[in-house]
Amino acid sequence: MKNILNIARHDLKKITGSVVAIIVIMGLCLVPCSYAWFNILSNWSPYDSEATGRIPVAVANADEGAKFSGLNINVGEKIIDALEANDDIGWVFTDDEEAAKAGVLAGDYYAALIVPENFSQDVLSFTHGDLTTPVIRYYENEKKNAIAPKITGKAKTALQEEVNAAFVETLASYVSDAASVAEANGTDPTELLGDLSDRIEELSGDINSCVTLANSAAGLTDASGNLLEVSDNFIGSTQDVIAANDKLLEAAAKELEKDKKVNTEAIKNAATKAKDTASSLKTMKTALIEALSASDIAYKTFLEHDRNGWVKKADQAKSDTAKQAEYLEGKGFTALASEFTDLSATMGDISTELSALNESMDYTQREAALNRISELIDKAISLTEDIEKQIRTDIDKNISTALSNTRTSLASFRKAMSSADKDLSSLSNTMDSYTSSLGKLKKSIDSTSAGLSELKNGADSIASLLNDASGNELLNEISKMMGNDEAAVAEYLANPVKMKTEIIWPIETYGSAMAPFYTVLAQWVGALLTAVLIKVKVKKRDDLESLRLHESFFGRFGIYLMIGIAQALIVALGDLLYVHIQCRHPLLFVLAACVNGLVFMMINYGLVFALDNIGMGAGVILLVLQVAGSGGTYPVEVLPPVFKAMYPFMPFRYSMDAMRECIGGMYGDVYWRCLGILMIFFVIFIMFGLAFYKPALWLNNLIAESKAKSEIML
Repeated sequence: MKNILNIARHDLKKITGSVVAIIVIMGLCLVPCSYAWFNILSNWSPYDSEATGRIPVAVANADEGAKFSGLNINVGEKIIDALEANDDIGWVFTDDEEAAKAGVLAGDYYAALIVPENFSQDVLSFTHGDLTTPVIRYYENEKKNAIAPKITGKAKTALQEEVNAAFVETLASYVSDAASVAEANGTDPTELLGDLSDRIEELSGDINSCVTLANSAAGLTDASGNLLEVSDNFIGSTQDVIAANDKLLEAAAKELEKDKKVNTEAIKNAATKAKDTASSLKTMKTALIEALSASDIAYKTFLEHDRNGWVKKADQAKSDTAKQAEYLEGKGFTALASEFTDLSATMGDISTELSALNESMDYTQREAALNRISELIDKAISLTEDIEKQIRTDIDKNISTALSNTRTSLASFRKAMSSADKDLSSLSNTMDSYTSSLGKLKKSIDSTSAGLSELKNGADSIASLLNDASGNELLNEISKMMGNDEAAVAEYLANPVKMKTEIIWPIETYGSAMAPFYTVLAQWVGALLTAVLIKVKVKKRDDLESLRLHESFFGRFGIYLMIGIAQALIVALGDLLYVHIQCRHPLLFVLAACVNGLVFMMINYGLVFALDNIGMGAGVILLVLQVAGSGGTYPVEVLPPVFKAMYPFMPFRYSMDAMRECIGGMYGDVYWRCLGILMIFFVIFIMFGLAFYKPALWLNNLIAESKAKSEIML
């Protein structure tokens, strides 16, 4: 603690002993504060009529007017008269449209309003049934200033209100004039309405007869349409059957082709199997004759080396032919399958005879065995020849004939079905044409009937209204009202509903609402400049005994603390006494500014103490991020997602919220909660400065050496 106080006293002594140091400290305290005051004053009331009335907006009226019931009407002139009495915007009335547009292009005007030449005609378009929306052209210069287009937007709103009022007022005026002209010509409005009511009642009766006739015609049309619909449904059903049969024929043709392919492959496989078996049998017979007719040594060699191979071939042939027989049976080739079954049995017998051969047989026994096997082989070869013959002469020919006959039948039936379908399609088209014509006729009759019914209802309503009007003093009262105070009636019709607004936490001026942002911004800039201009490191001196890190940290922070509190007092008192912002709790406002100064100084001091040059850059980055994303000017809800994510961690947020509570009014514990969160930032950056000083020391020294080598950086 002793070293901390020694450092603080020494720093204060050094500053007060140097004129330049005093001037620098005064600049640190005053320059940021003046930034806050001037910005608050410049934004004091930018949206009041006193300020917006100085923004030039050109107005040009090219309306040529229109005639209605013998009266000359010019709504454009009414609009110009209304705008001349409006001081919300600096209206500049030009001679023509081109001059107004040229002024916007040149930047002389922020916007221009042009009333076109056919404006009055469009306003009165409803009187002759051709509704045309009146359009006023608005030209805006968005390049000249970013905020100005938002302010000139009031011009569009004001103009819309004036046009609505002028429109209703003009109609009210001309209705009153028309009534006066009628009375001057000796026309009694009450008698005129009564006669008109009688004529409309007669018209309603004639219309009712027309409606009855139209309904009868519609009923006849419905009956004819139902008959055609039944006939068309029958034709459609027949066509559906034909279409379904055609699909079945197509499927049958495809299935025949598929069966042909499958059957052909089955027959080819059977023929191949028969040829292979026959070839193998002939080779077997030759080998057996040579073996069984030879010497004992050759016979013994046959038994030891060749006999088992032929047995296996015979067994394999037996298995293959049995499978072929089963496959052909499944495909419907019963006779051919029977041949393969016999062949399989014969091959089994050959295998049995071969297996029965042994060394003990003498020549006579071997000869007898050879004869039996030869007979079986001849029988098997005969069966293969019968199979090949049956395939060539019977099966293949029969399949081809059957397929050809089936194709011919399918083609003939499809041709007949196609002809029937064409005839039915032609008939269906004719029926559809009749149905379409009847539908159009029915629709036309219904439309006519509906229109006549609406016309009758309208005529009845008008007749009733005119009867009521002619029988009482309503018309006289309306005429009297319009004649006595047409302006009051027009104003009421133009604005029949008013909105009552109640402000919660009212703030009188825009400058007072912006004071928290500019005050907090000035305090951060002051703290950042202090961290840049005043060294954070303490030189070792004789009066400092064994200086430790935390003593150096808090000792030098003493001068930062004094400057931060001075900045806070000056800017807060200036806001209250010089700028005269609205503030319901001035003492708490000053307290909030002091807490801001304490916290902002510690944040920037802790960054520079631990990171040196990098800390200065970090202070600038934090400033930029908070200016953009702390909700000082625009609501945080309209900002990009990255700023909304960082918003809870920005000190500006809590500093401004605390000051807003003082300016607009306190709610709950918002003020004290914000100050508490700011003190959490204070503690965090104390720990940051102490914790990162030594780990970052090598990096800071490296950057300092690199800057020194450049010979141009401080």
